[in-house]
Amino acid sequence: MSSCYIDIGNSRIKLWLCEGLKVIASHAVWHQQSLTILWTDLPTAFYQPIDFIGVSSVLGDLVNQQLIEICVSLWQVVPSFATTDFTSLGVKCAYDEPNLLGIDRWLNVLAVARKQPVCVVSCGTALTIDVVNNNQHLGGYILPGMKLQLSSLIQGTQRVRPHAIKQTSLALGKSTSEAVYHGILFMSIAAIEKAYTRATLMSDQRVGLVLTGGDAENLSPHLQIDHDIMPELLLLGLQRYFGHSS
Repeated sequence: MSSCYIDIGNSRIKLWLCEGLKVIASHAVWHQQSLTILWTDLPTAFYQPIDFIGVSSVLGDLVNQQLIEICVSLWQVVPSFATTDFTSLGVKCAYDEPNLLGIDRWLNVLAVARKQPVCVVSCGTALTIDVVNNNQHLGGYILPGMKLQLSSLIQGTQRVRPHAIKQTSLALGKSTSEAVYHGILFMSIAAIEKAYTRATLMSDQRVGLVLTGGDAENLSPHLQIDHDIMPELLLLGLQRYFGHSS
């Protein structure tokens, strides 16, 4: 069976084209709240008959409707949208109202559930942290991502105008630019490590740590905890959600 998995995030849209369980093509592009980019930037590998389309979307109904129209036009297939459920693949959601938990977080949880107990961190527009143990999602945190922290600081102050620096570290900043960039890194690392510590207190086993998202590579060298980086974690979770993964 030929299938396509589509992740519509806050900033980018990512696609996997699969034959059976095997990923045969992938693509990612900045969408700027409009999916018309798919008409002009979709690789030729995706122009083939597709049997099933699974979608994760954190955007609204207008964008989702636009995607439906594109899928029907390109592949004559109405896509299926993943939703956060009380229970998926045997994993229970921590929220009393599961529909209020972002589908991106839920799919990340499902993607790492086989590694439980585990703490999964998505390092994107938002920095999200979730913990799963004994097939129970225990909850998590949502913080501004690194770029959002920077833009918020600039917009909320009059004179903090940092310029880009060559290398960021956790050292005390010796200029405003260093203080800003080092501080953003410090805040992100501290949040991850503190959340991981709390997760270890809730388990009598070693807790795994998995990072995903655009800033995972930037944060990874500064963490004092063994961890894995899985760049396309959400798409793996989406594939598992629809039962098309081993």
